[in-house]
Amino acid sequence: MGMDSRLRGNDGFIDNCTAVILAGGQSKRMGQDKAAVMFQGKTLLQHAEDKLTPLFETVVVSTREQRSDTGLPQVLDASQSRAPMLGIAACFEALDADWLFVVGVDMPFISADLVQYMASQRGNHDAVALQAGDMVQPLCCFYHRSCLPQMKANIQAGKRSLKHLLQAVDTRVIPESEARVYDARLQSVVSLDTPQDLRDWSKT
Repeated sequence: MGMDSRLRGNDGFIDNCTAVILAGGQSKRMGQDKAAVMFQGKTLLQHAEDKLTPLFETVVVSTREQRSDTGLPQVLDASQSRAPMLGIAACFEALDADWLFVVGVDMPFISADLVQYMASQRGNHDAVALQAGDMVQPLCCFYHRSCLPQMKANIQAGKRSLKHLLQAVDTRVIPESEARVYDARLQSVVSLDTPQDLRDWSKT
């Protein structure tokens, strides 16, 4: 399932978009820094890098402190909150891209085919998100710069839920049945939150 050539730059990357790996969370349930956790022979951060660098010309890591375990550009989020919305807003402030594709560092199964299809659905929308079960997924999600004013207003009001943001802006929600055409098991939205998750998914 190749990507429509009209959606690629001359270099073959998804056009007009930077990928963001969110690596600034507290990792309470994992008990250690998720980005450095080993999974199937690589750190979770390396898995994210390997999935995204073939698709996007620029991939950055959103983090609270400078990391020494990646050669990717890093955007530091100095806020006291560890809410993903603040990391995304900081990336919009620091970067020139109109679009950001945002994943958590704990999501090692991103499907290139699905991401390319999502990219094709951007159009004039503010965001492109996946439906999985009864929930719209706020990560493995495209956000346009037009979301930034709403993000800032929500942050100011103490409303830092990305799910609420997606309800407030023009979001193209891709139904689960549609997404499974490109990612049959919809593993793109799987996040490894706990040591048990690591054990369970290491068998796949």
